Amino acid sequence: MKKLSVFFLKMVRISGISKHAGTHIDMGIQWDSYISAATSKLSRLAFAEAKSKLGTAPVSAERMQAAGLLEHLNFDAARPVIIGDMGLLVPLCANNERYVVLYRLDRGDALAQRMTVSCQERDVDACEYIDAFFFFLVKELDIPLPPRVTKDDVRARISKAKNGALINFDDAINFHGSFFAWKIGESTSFSYFVELLTWQVDGQHCIGFSDDNPAYGIDRIKNSIPGISVLDLRQLCRTAVKPIAIATDKKVHQASVFLPMPDQLGKALLGISPSRDELVFGPGGGICFKFVQDGSKFLALSLRNFHDFEVRSILSALTEIGVNEVSFEHAHFLSFVFTHGQYLDVSREHLSHPEELENGLDVKDVFSCTLEDVVSVYEDVRIFELSQASVSSPFAVLCHLAARFKTARSPFVPAEIIDVSRSLLSLQNAPYENIYLSLSASHWKHAFIEIYRVIEGLYYFGWMHGLKQTFGGNDTEYDLYLKLQDQLSWRYKEKASIAKLFEIVPRNVLADHDPVGIKSLSDRFEKQTDIAVMNRFAHLIYSIRNSNVHQGEAEDGPPIEVSADCWPKLTCCLFLIVEHLYSVYQAGMPRLPTSQASGSP
Repeated sequence: MKKLSVFFLKMVRISGISKHAGTHIDMGIQWDSYISAATSKLSRLAFAEAKSKLGTAPVSAERMQAAGLLEHLNFDAARPVIIGDMGLLVPLCANNERYVVLYRLDRGDALAQRMTVSCQERDVDACEYIDAFFFFLVKELDIPLPPRVTKDDVRARISKAKNGALINFDDAINFHGSFFAWKIGESTSFSYFVELLTWQVDGQHCIGFSDDNPAYGIDRIKNSIPGISVLDLRQLCRTAVKPIAIATDKKVHQASVFLPMPDQLGKALLGISPSRDELVFGPGGGICFKFVQDGSKFLALSLRNFHDFEVRSILSALTEIGVNEVSFEHAHFLSFVFTHGQYLDVSREHLSHPEELENGLDVKDVFSCTLEDVVSVYEDVRIFELSQASVSSPFAVLCHLAARFKTARSPFVPAEIIDVSRSLLSLQNAPYENIYLSLSASHWKHAFIEIYRVIEGLYYFGWMHGLKQTFGGNDTEYDLYLKLQDQLSWRYKEKASIAKLFEIVPRNVLADHDPVGIKSLSDRFEKQTDIAVMNRFAHLIYSIRNSNVHQGEAEDGPPIEVSADCWPKLTCCLFLIVEHLYSVYQAGMPRLPTSQASGSP
């Protein structure tokens, strides 16, 4: 075979490894393709445009036999590939055994010594030969030659043979960088090895990025292997530094963030799992979300929305509902930046004084600082443990804060709506999400629509309540609705359903904002009896909802023009109706989604 060194082929045969020794992913082992992957970059560097082929000199039979592991190697999708500024950490598996492979761009005795010490500390077995793992990485990924490798360096290691140019196999490996492999058990924590990716020759640990970081062909792997995850520490560093660069109006092309406690990075990446779906924003942009750590549930809350003098009262209010603060660690910051970094920012104080921020951190094109420096200039994020909480979803927690603190809700929400909200929050199965989204809306139309969504969720109730009154039974209105929906595919008509629902609500529930007295609606009531008013009010509310949800003229006529002073009254009416239904007919109300009821992330 022309592409292989004759000597290498002989060693393959001596070791009993045939050209097609088995399958690797979905093909037989094509040794020539692996040798080509190992030498192609060296060949291009040494011979430029010449079509010279570069093979490898023979290796021992023992090494060849060990290289047969390549037949079974594959990515271990149960663990993430981790990319750092200095290389890669790649989990692999072969049959029922698992391996961790570390590739680093740098070389040196200090690095090799550090790896030896690490093996002893972790009590893990280092693989004697890394040939199979090297072959796998250079074939499956795009492993670059480090910038320090020159044409003269490579040519000095190439010898001429009868069948072409040869290079020592160890030289081929070493020119690519350093490769280490460990066989691990099920109980071995993958996070142990993250520190080896961030270790520096001076003994410090850091994450970093530069504009010319290699891509390693990772996108190809992600597209071809479903379920594999990739954690890029370079992107983590870039995301952490970006708000600082924006605040100081600097272009940072290269950065290093030094980690005083390197174990916190592995803990952040593999031990903390923030929710990616249930992320809630406060009126000032501060985020709130749940996460799991060591099997326990926690809540992260940005205090960006609040004044410093309010913090103690806020923490006290949360303690009252069993949401108790715990210590904030660097691992939390790293995990949150990695997952939700685009929503975190430098604190308002530092945004107001960018020149102090620039001078304090010495922000420039090539930037370096400690993780403590970065954390110190970010907005204040607090951590809360939820095991004793009476409510645990972000919406529920934020509802309680919005009902007590003006900075936790929109500034235009009047006191009467807040009073009704507090009453609602004391009830079982309160619709936390809609309440909070209404209280924190940026416009009255949005506040109206969000609380109207609760009414939409009760369209079934008027019909089911009538059935229960007529036929009795132990089923609640909600359970009865679910049965009819499942067994008879029953569906309600919206306009008739809201009218049926409002029939149940006494007019005096709205005494403070009687519909007839609302200026934008006052000339639309023909009859003044309680039933007629509530029926007409239902249709008017439905029309207002439609004209604000849909563009253009509604089906039931031209849109109703609601004046600015009437939006609060209309919205308050809906809050009062919801509060009445949830308090009087609590058993028949919808049950909360699991995410809101249990607080699961």
